[in-house]
Amino acid sequence: MTLTEALGMTADESVALVGGGGKTTAMFRLAREAVARGGRAITTTTTRIFGAQVALAPAHVLAADATRERIAAALATHGHVLVIGPTETGSGKAEGVSLDLFRRLRAWFPDVCMLNEADGSRMRPFKAPAEYEPVIPIDTTLVVPVVGADVLGRPLDAEHVHRPELVSALCGARLGTPVTPAIVARVLAHPDGGRKGVPAGARVIVLINKVETIADRAPARETAVCLLREPAIHSVVLANLRADEPVLEICAR
Repeated sequence: MTLTEALGMTADESVALVGGGGKTTAMFRLAREAVARGGRAITTTTTRIFGAQVALAPAHVLAADATRERIAAALATHGHVLVIGPTETGSGKAEGVSLDLFRRLRAWFPDVCMLNEADGSRMRPFKAPAEYEPVIPIDTTLVVPVVGADVLGRPLDAEHVHRPELVSALCGARLGTPVTPAIVARVLAHPDGGRKGVPAGARVIVLINKVETIADRAPARETAVCLLREPAIHSVVLANLRADEPVLEICAR
């Protein structure tokens, strides 16, 4: 099963990926799968993206140069194009695009799969959003909170968690305590956590990545069980996004 199939995605889905532990990998994998099944994909970010990640796309267009004609030409040639804001000299890190540009891209190409990395995690597998994030376009149809299973059992601290103090505030766990399935589920299911900014009518499917890094899959399954107690969570996918066959399990009611 492909990740696209596990998420129940349509060819014209508008997807926002939030959280940590593999958002960018998931975004580009979904873009490749869209092209492989004969569709087209536009990837972008409403936050920031690293220069090395920009290189993962077969073509990219700067927001300042993003016209309907230029994007259409890139899609015709490659099937997938990354649209980004200005890049920093040296690091190559790119700024995100505006919500206005995202809306224009959606209007220009209503039949294309839109994939948006909507927040940052500083390479940590687990996080809670700051006041100013995530930036999710209103016409998003699917929100995918992502978490790395490798955080389970690790201390709730800045080494393993992005903004651990906000995670602590959302779930009530003390800083430094081991991260449990219940902690992850509380944060991802919280309206100020993984469900923050989800537009009305959008599906929420949690993606637990890096499940292969834990010796026993039971904690990941327990996390899924806890998540599914929240009616707003549609399903939970356990995955290894770097594998040829990424989907390990789908957990649903």
